[in-house]
Order: sequence, then C-alpha cells, then structure tokens
Amino acid sequence: MKIWNAGEENLLNEFAADDLIVNYTHFENTYTSISEYKSMLQQTHEFFPDLEITLEEIIPSENGHGATIHWEYNGTHKNGNLFGVDSSGKKVTVQGMTLLKFQNGKVVEEKGIVDNLSLMMQLGAIG
Repeated sequence: MKIWNAGEENLLNEFAADDLIVNYTHFENTYTSISEYKSMLQQTHEFFPDLEITLEEIIPSENGHGATIHWEYNGTHKNGNLFGVDSSGKKVTVQGMTLLKFQNGKVVEEKGIVDNLSLMMQLGAIG
C-alpha cells in the first residue's frame, strides 16, 4: 500500500506481479499492468503531491494468499481540476478499503473502494 504515497510508485516493481490487475470502484477502467497503474498513481500524485497513506487495520485472509486493508490518506489538493474543483490548497483526509491477493510473494490483484463522497465534500465539489 505504500505505493500510494507520493513518489513511491516504483515500489510496484518490487512488490507487484507484471500482470497485476487493479480495480477500484471509482476507476473508469481496470488497470492490467504495472505501467498502467503507475501512470494512474502519477496522475493522483499530480493532484496531491504530498499524499500519504496510513494503514489503519490489516486483516490477513484465512488461506494466507491475501489481505484486506483499511487505510486513510491525507493530502493537499495542489494541482489540477478534480471533480470540477480547481486546485485550492485544501487538505483532505479520505478513508477506504483494499483487498489484495498474493501469488509467489507478489500482489497479483488489488480491488478497493474509496470514500470519494467525502473527498468531493472536502474539496467543495458538493455541499
């Protein structure tokens, strides 16, 4: 999960399988490679160059081939237009959950949900 911290996307090379599959409910598409995922992370870090994730809880799967993670990220909207809101310098705190699946010591699948309603409210996109 540290790959979500700004500037840490290269950790994918170490911890993810080459054919990694990533899908979050707010993504328009499923990402099917490390390079596609890195590109999305770099876009996210453009909006929030100081984004930092904190792991709140890690629940290993019973078979040892996965984990569910409750996390929180903090960041400052410094660049770009997000949800129709120009960069404002607002600090945001957003929570979510991610399900990771492992194979041969690497993450092969990442699925999750992010509280984007909270993010939109904090940015002022909706009241």
